[in-house]
Amino acid sequence: MNLQNFRIEKEPAPSTDWKVYGDIEDDAGNILGTFGVDGTSVNVWWVQQDEEFQYGIVQQFALVMAQQIVSGAAE
Repeated sequence: MNLQNFRIEKEPAPSTDWKVYGDIEDDAGNILGTFGVDGTSVNVWWVQQDEEFQYGIVQQFALVMAQQIVSGAAE
């Protein structure tokens, strides 16, 4: 899977959301999906995922958070 025309943009304050843009292609260049012309909201997408999926991602993210806390890089 490859991402083409890919970009991530932070929504203006006071929003805390991000939008993802671009096309999702296979190795032959065929478009498998897209984040849409207007992009896909990370927050809206996240809340639509099932709890088991969210839990798995939060477990991974917690390790990154812990590393940032220990290193003093976290606020």
